[in-house]
Amino acid sequence: MSDTQNYSTLSDGKSIENNDALLEVKDLHTYFYTEEGVVKAVDGVSFSINRNEILGLVGETGCGKSVTALSILRLVRSPGKILSGEMIFEGENLIEKSEEEMLHYRGNIITMMFQDPMNSLNPVMKVGDQLAEVYLLHQMDYLKEELAKAQQENSILKEKLKQMKSDLKNASDEGAETLQIQINQLKRKVKRKIKLKDIAYRESSQLLDRIGLPNADLLIARYPHELSGGMRQRIMIAMGLACNAKLLICDEPTTALDVTIQAQILDMIRELKNRLKNSVLFITHSLGVIYELCDRVAVMYSGNIVEYGTVSNIFENPQHPYTKGLMSAIPKITPESRKEKLSIIKGMVPNLIFPPSGCRFHPRCPHAMKICKEIRPPLIQMGEAVQVACHLYDKDQSDEDMFRKLTARERLEASF
Repeated sequence: MSDTQNYSTLSDGKSIENNDALLEVKDLHTYFYTEEGVVKAVDGVSFSINRNEILGLVGETGCGKSVTALSILRLVRSPGKILSGEMIFEGENLIEKSEEEMLHYRGNIITMMFQDPMNSLNPVMKVGDQLAEVYLLHQMDYLKEELAKAQQENSILKEKLKQMKSDLKNASDEGAETLQIQINQLKRKVKRKIKLKDIAYRESSQLLDRIGLPNADLLIARYPHELSGGMRQRIMIAMGLACNAKLLICDEPTTALDVTIQAQILDMIRELKNRLKNSVLFITHSLGVIYELCDRVAVMYSGNIVEYGTVSNIFENPQHPYTKGLMSAIPKITPESRKEKLSIIKGMVPNLIFPPSGCRFHPRCPHAMKICKEIRPPLIQMGEAVQVACHLYDKDQSDEDMFRKLTARERLEASF
């Protein structure tokens, strides 16, 4: 068994391909070539996102979640490089696409909400300009259609205004007063010239209304620093939804927000997913958010997927020692738990320049065996809805020496 086994293949040789998958990531490797060494940020990651579902990607800081998302959109910057793998989106391999072809996917078909809204929004551009820019870049055909409709409606209003002014000359004193009020009201609706940018602003304002931001007409005239963190995050969500993309990537969109705003944003993402029938890749540290929002979850550790399956199965019966450690580290609010110490995962996240051999979790794993130190475990099927990468579930454990548990001293030595 090779240390670099392809994660897209299960132990029985079957592929994890899904006919209903919108996106399939297969054996993805993304490395960063730094002065200190090669950072193996994503090292053989495979998963799929089905149509009309939310997949959660959870793990500790530095495990490769954001790099995975950036790789999907081919936005990895130098010194990073996508070395190998496949990213099949609706039958097309994104890795093989040119930069010009990827521009068609970014925003139009796949869009991403970045982690920090204050850094993602341009501080010197008004909110309306930034939202309108999304429409002008990616929805030009739609804007032109709406512009033609608006110009036609405006022409009709102009003709009506012209007729009313003509009628005013022959109206009686009482009728003229009423007619003048109607003319003044109509004048406010008639515009001299309608431009594409006006339509883009109109769509931006309507979008902010749909996501629950009050006074959208006033909001689009403000700068990002004039808004609260929750408002800025909603603006980022609006930019992500402006093109009705088939896949929405959310990179920790609720980070640093209070629980009330966090709950509102999660409800909004769920509601919009149900209405637009799109798919979502939701990246987070919070298992609570995963449980509340997602259909399936991929648990990531040190550039690898260690457990992958439905939320209900993994939360009710976690298999991998790392997943179990994450679950046990969640604070409980029962009276009995107050007397117990909070469980932690011992050790530190490994350096991705010099990752541990074999299973990367073995220096921190209480069940680590000799085979864990030497051979990287493949994802194997555990029941119908869960896959796990752990030697504890190897079918053939006849080699007693390979499956001898490491002592605490051996695990300590393996971590250096």
